[in-house]
Amino acid sequence: LIHDNNYSSIKRVKRIASLPTSYTDLYATLGTLSPESELTAVCFVCGQVLDASGKGECTMHSQACGAGCGIFFLLQDCVCIAIHKEYAAYIPSPYVDSHGETPQYRGRPLNMDHSRYEALHELWSGHTLREHVIAERTKSMKSLMISPSFY
Repeated sequence: LIHDNNYSSIKRVKRIASLPTSYTDLYATLGTLSPESELTAVCFVCGQVLDASGKGECTMHSQACGAGCGIFFLLQDCVCIAIHKEYAAYIPSPYVDSHGETPQYRGRPLNMDHSRYEALHELWSGHTLREHVIAERTKSMKSLMISPSFY
């Protein structure tokens, strides 16, 4: 994972090979990389760690990293956000409990659901992020309220 506010030159300073299986392990790792962030985001494309607490870092990063497209995991909310230019939509977390759910409260151990993780990779590699964001925004009022400049 990378934490660097200079978007023009993405540095490979702090990086893990892939997301850990355990959400608890991911939380512990990111906590040491970005302890001052109230809402930490991880770019699924390059692994950069960003502050998603309303400063527009994810939106700016998606411009530099993905030509306006990006998928980010919001650590404290345990949810993903997909950004396509000026639009954004939520995507379910790849981390689930033993019942296959992402609980809204803390306490249950969460682990990687590999089919959800693969779906995120397919969304990116299949170049269907734009279509997904548009579809999610039309069916969910919650997604319609997301401003990508917030993240």
